Amino acid sequence: MTKPSQRAVPTTTPDAVAAHALAHAWAQVGAALSPHPDCPLPDWAGGGDTLHQHLLVIGNGGDDDPVSQLCYLETAAARFGKVGYVGPASVRRLVEWSMGDRVVVLSRMPRDVSDWDLRCALGSLARTLGPQATHAHAGRPFLRVATTAARHWRDRLAAAAQHGLCVGLAGLDTLDGMPRTTPPLAPLLGVPGVSWVPLGRPGVFARDAAPPETVDWIDWRADCDDLADEASLIDNLDLVIALDAAHAHMASGLGVPVWRLSATRLTTSHDDDWQATPFPCRRENSPTLADIGAFRLSPSSEDWPGVVNAAATALLAMATEFQGWTR
Repeated sequence: MTKPSQRAVPTTTPDAVAAHALAHAWAQVGAALSPHPDCPLPDWAGGGDTLHQHLLVIGNGGDDDPVSQLCYLETAAARFGKVGYVGPASVRRLVEWSMGDRVVVLSRMPRDVSDWDLRCALGSLARTLGPQATHAHAGRPFLRVATTAARHWRDRLAAAAQHGLCVGLAGLDTLDGMPRTTPPLAPLLGVPGVSWVPLGRPGVFARDAAPPETVDWIDWRADCDDLADEASLIDNLDLVIALDAAHAHMASGLGVPVWRLSATRLTTSHDDDWQATPFPCRRENSPTLADIGAFRLSPSSEDWPGVVNAAATALLAMATEFQGWTR
């Protein structure tokens, strides 16, 4: 005869049933309000013993600057037993190149999430990891491109560029709100010895649909299918002048010298606060870049002509160093 179980049978009270139903209802509300209601995983709030847990990082197509957040995937990979990333197709290939086997890149949200323990939005990852994660990546490149892709753009630049100094120009759409009486970039584009490579969405630059004929304007924006293509092109440039934060982050993430140009200041930077940080030129056979780490325009009140003129003066000095250099 089998001995009856001695385990006590729990009694369910009406209050307990109501509390359970309320908790379940709140969980459903929280899931519905989350950016990804189809993902039932709990949000990671930071901390805890996570070395044996799996974290799913979720990117959002509405993120303004996803590139600046990718560096934190590396930190998360060191804290978790496994880290996955699911996000827009435009970002996935760059994540694969940059993170390698440290991060599993998924093409879509998995239907079966039993292999994952926690989730975290890409835009919240830095805050969740804590301030130490931000300091760990300050001034250090975190993006990588495939050798074959980099060689492709290098060969194209070598064949197309008329000058030794190739400069990317990003964020041209920010000029559309400027008064038409203000010439946006004429002093910059007038610097001799520069081959310009516009970056960003094709067809942008409404104010100046076509630059002057004297400008070596190499427009390959339509050939970049995703951020990985654009990063491979930027990796071959000598300098990026960015009017937007997204391309400034991409250039600095690749270790490419970058100037952030705005109506109030011009800085060389890597972090979100745009502190001046010099980037060495990585080509051993190219001229030494000017020390742009200390180059900063004093803040002024919407002094756009002053900003552009200061940038043009610095660029002229750099172009002089590149005279006679071929790619």
